[in-house]
Amino acid sequence: MIIEKLDWDSSFFGIKIGRLYILNDVDFDPILFKQQAIDEKFELVYVFKFQNMLPSDKILKANLDLVDIQLTMSMKFNKADYINRPYDFRTTLTDKEKNECYKIAENTAKVSRFYIEEKIGSEKTKAMYRRWIDNALNQSFSDGMFLFKEHDEVVGVHIIKTGKDKKTGHCSMIGVNPDYTRRNIGKKLWEQSFGYWANESEIEYCKVPFSFQNDASLNFHLNIGFNRVEETKFIYHFKR
Repeated sequence: MIIEKLDWDSSFFGIKIGRLYILNDVDFDPILFKQQAIDEKFELVYVFKFQNMLPSDKILKANLDLVDIQLTMSMKFNKADYINRPYDFRTTLTDKEKNECYKIAENTAKVSRFYIEEKIGSEKTKAMYRRWIDNALNQSFSDGMFLFKEHDEVVGVHIIKTGKDKKTGHCSMIGVNPDYTRRNIGKKLWEQSFGYWANESEIEYCKVPFSFQNDASLNFHLNIGFNRVEETKFIYHFKR
């Protein structure tokens, strides 16, 4: 059992952050984990357990807090359904568009586990979500983004990534201006991405992760066709 230091997170958030994946809770020694985290001076450790929760006694002994349950859902993609669907794919924005995208990203950050994590806080979390917009534009971690505009204002953003296997399309972030909710903008953003993938790729499935606690996102994705649970991930934080 080795806690991996996360260089990017540590640099961005200004504290030493680690990560541990637990595939089998039988192999997880909470006392050894806690001692290693303290000895190596981690301020925060993300602990990921798949499919099932850790036993309560191990949670307590390791001093872990359950901060989120993340589902990854998928849907079969039929290219022929979207080959003629228009899309506004972007890797460049005007300054006005970028600022509008930043505002949407900051609002979306409120559902993140980092937002309420006292070691990180709301301002650093919003800065991280703004960075997602920047990364979509420079295509470092995604293909790019789609916009939905009304009255010359960006009111919806969708960042997507085509998987390395070229068979799976991933949603990195989707957000809508809170003044424009309940107008099917999220669905229209997804339809843009479907049009893009139908014309620019050979993907067979689409996947999206979201917090199980975000029931609005769960219901939305069920309604647009995401009908298979690919993964359930229990996320814990250890704090010194």
